[in-house]
Amino acid sequence: MPLYRSPVEDHQFLLHHHLRLSERTELPGFADLTPGFTGELLSSAARFHEEVLHPINAPGDQEGARLVDGRVVTPQGFREAWAMHSDSGWHHLTLPEAIGGAGLPPVLSVAVDEIGVATGHAFKMYGGFCAPTARMLQALGDDWMKTHVVPRLVAGDWTATMCLTESHCGTDLRQIRTRAVPAEDGSWRLSGSKIFISGGDHDLTENIVHIVLAKVPGDDGRVADDLSAVHVFLVSKRELDVATGQLGAPNRVSVSAIEHKMGIEASATCVLDFDQARAWRIAGQGAGSSGHMAAMFLLMNHARLGTAISGIAYADMAYQNAAAYARERLSGRSAAGVQAPDKAADPIVVHADVRRLLLESRAFAEGARALALRVALYQSEAADAPDPAQRRTASDMVELMTPVMKAYFTDCGFNATNACQQVLGGHGYVRDWGLEQMVRNARIGQIYEGANGVQAIDLVTRKLTAHGGRRMGVFRDVLLASIERCTPLPAIADLAQRLRQGLERLAQAHQAVQRQAADDPHAPTAAAHDLLTMYGILAVGWAWLELAETALRLPEDLASTVGLSKRQLAQVWMDRQMPCLAGLAERIQRGSVALMAMDGAQV
Repeated sequence: MPLYRSPVEDHQFLLHHHLRLSERTELPGFADLTPGFTGELLSSAARFHEEVLHPINAPGDQEGARLVDGRVVTPQGFREAWAMHSDSGWHHLTLPEAIGGAGLPPVLSVAVDEIGVATGHAFKMYGGFCAPTARMLQALGDDWMKTHVVPRLVAGDWTATMCLTESHCGTDLRQIRTRAVPAEDGSWRLSGSKIFISGGDHDLTENIVHIVLAKVPGDDGRVADDLSAVHVFLVSKRELDVATGQLGAPNRVSVSAIEHKMGIEASATCVLDFDQARAWRIAGQGAGSSGHMAAMFLLMNHARLGTAISGIAYADMAYQNAAAYARERLSGRSAAGVQAPDKAADPIVVHADVRRLLLESRAFAEGARALALRVALYQSEAADAPDPAQRRTASDMVELMTPVMKAYFTDCGFNATNACQQVLGGHGYVRDWGLEQMVRNARIGQIYEGANGVQAIDLVTRKLTAHGGRRMGVFRDVLLASIERCTPLPAIADLAQRLRQGLERLAQAHQAVQRQAADDPHAPTAAAHDLLTMYGILAVGWAWLELAETALRLPEDLASTVGLSKRQLAQVWMDRQMPCLAGLAERIQRGSVALMAMDGAQV
């Protein structure tokens, strides 16, 4: 079984020395987030996940989920673990107390989610939509949904899925063929087939509620060939009495197959067929497609931030195992001379190239963790900060960072996991050490909840252009505030200057795209991946600058240990990743010519 130690100490450092949560008394509930409280909560989460989920993770992957007589059977130990997980309430930490949740801020769910992915990603997939679906239904659902469905999701008695993709289309929802027609009793009858439905069926709970996209006919009886016809529906696996909440016979939903995947084999990725299934529409406020799709937008934003956390989890877990191996594995001698004269060779951790693989992975994991917690704090500020300007800045940063974190974190998480596998050489490629499973599992994050290329296009064509480009200015101003504060500090002035230079390169890249777009419609999307990557490098660099600043004001006992390592890792990021901005900016300057010149038939 691979090694894993939950990063409780680092989370505690970030929550209290770096973000200083208990001082944020203007935010509801933050005064209660003392080191003692969060330490107890995170230690409890670590014990549960390390002792209950981690031991069944690798065996569950080998056994896999199975389809038996039209029903999904989960691997051995999953049902018992689910009962314990539901009783512990780890899936509803941040839901409001009014609906049965713990009412804690999002920063704590970031920490618990990371531990959950590392110890049991496939297991976590079954309950991943319980909390966001409960939150969405509480906001947009009918009263009976709030009364009978939300409490079951909060308790973990039922689970939920998100059903978008069809075999012929994914992101382009205009092409979906699933249809819903109104019934006389106020419900709808929904028919169609959806693929890639995580947890679409299982034996963990008595019911599943599916949140399904389907097209509906207009007043003229015709189904429009655009997003205006797409609506969101709730379909219960079993018939549901809306008056009493009682479950009845099976609804007309069936599992025709489960996918045999590259990774997370214990998670049942289902093909679901709906044959005149009873459904209920979930309508958001407002007219047009934005109102029709409001429920799905709420779910997708939560899912994207959750997927971003998976990149951190895999990078950290892979690093832990690779670093332990590198300290023990003997091969060759250090370029600086013999380091272990009593041994046949030096441990491979003495070699610069091995350190490249390890330290770049660690610098990403710890920097991204700090950034994720900062964005989670922005979520609280966006909702509850007393100053309207602060709420708007926080909201803009969350909107901007959602596609950046989802794409950049999962790209880097996979790359880091792959790098750590390389440290083990041939041992990393075989099953015994666990790295091969991590590599397989980490890969899905780049595809989940909108492939990373789609996230980049969304960033460039929607997030950055909205409100007259205001979010670009907010990002710049937030980073510049940190730069100006840190520049007078001699110990980290160079780090601040490097970040300033990076912002200048980003501005130049934006200007190049704007110039090109006047004559080349492909220019923004050709540059999208590189622009998003620039934002990701800069955002994590900003996190490292602020961490280095925090390190300067630590008490002496921490300054020589945690503080020193944070400053050294900040230097790793600035030296190894910030130079990449120049190459990305130059590639953006080149435009789309090389990509679009070739005839499509010859690509």
